[in-house]
Amino acid sequence: MVAQDATKFQDLLKIQTDIATQVVLDAPAGDYTSIGAVAQSCSNDVVFSSAIVLDALMNVVEVSTASAKITMPYIAGLLFFREGRAAIAALKKLSSKPDVLIVHGCGINHPRFAGFASHLGVVRNTSTIGVSKTTLCGEYAEPDEAYRCVPLKFKSRQLGFVSKTMIRTKPIFISPGHLISLKNALEVVQRCVINHRLPEPLRLAHIKARQARFVASD
Repeated sequence: MVAQDATKFQDLLKIQTDIATQVVLDAPAGDYTSIGAVAQSCSNDVVFSSAIVLDALMNVVEVSTASAKITMPYIAGLLFFREGRAAIAALKKLSSKPDVLIVHGCGINHPRFAGFASHLGVVRNTSTIGVSKTTLCGEYAEPDEAYRCVPLKFKSRQLGFVSKTMIRTKPIFISPGHLISLKNALEVVQRCVINHRLPEPLRLAHIKARQARFVASD
């Protein structure tokens, strides 16, 4: 499907504006002893999602997968409406609820402050963090060294961080989604980065989502 202009979907933009008013970013710090992640992989007209839960030592506790038919094209800023159903279905299959969920997508670093992670967090009433390889908005000075991060700002508001997690890799964008502060979102992601660019829960969720897509295509 061909990408389209988000302004053509005024009803969806209004939903996001409402979601943004429900986002909470001043929640108290939690123990975050279990950390989840959800990621998607698309094939033709189907999106495959994987939800995963890891313990504090980054051991896998549980994995689930789900799929849903894609009913709209990719539109920058409206990803939840394209892939959200599959993500929710995968999360519902988990027998345990993680203390915090790392989501492949934007948090409040979004033109309407309601990216995939924020939308999912509000709908599921759970703590979420958005982690992505690009950002929909914001200004920043790219970190000049590995293991460093800089603020990501938009309209004089800090929306998250730009973090260079590994040597010779591009940075990732970390933004709170819902029920977590800027500081705690960064700390959780940093704790989960081991030997790869992405935090371990999200990296593994990506792998599982791709595996589900490949199995379905066989």
